[in-house]
Amino acid sequence: MDEYKTKDIFEASWLYSQDMPLLRLDPDSRYFWFVFSNLSKCKLMSNAYWTNAAEGKIKRFVDSLKTLKDLVFSRKT
Repeated sequence: MDEYKTKDIFEASWLYSQDMPLLRLDPDSRYFWFVFSNLSKCKLMSNAYWTNAAEGKIKRFVDSLKTLKDLVFSRKT
């Protein structure tokens, strides 16, 4: 599959703010996996995020974080 999964809401917010398509949220006990399409591009962007090489618009990142939090807290596991 061409999917990228992460449990880290900040990493997911970064990917989402960079227009990576969020496919779904997969529940896993007390947490959710954020599932994105385009594994190879997500890996590159994730690496940039974790190595402090990512650059972007902060407001867009914060808006993405709020959106993903709303999605998580609107669901029940």
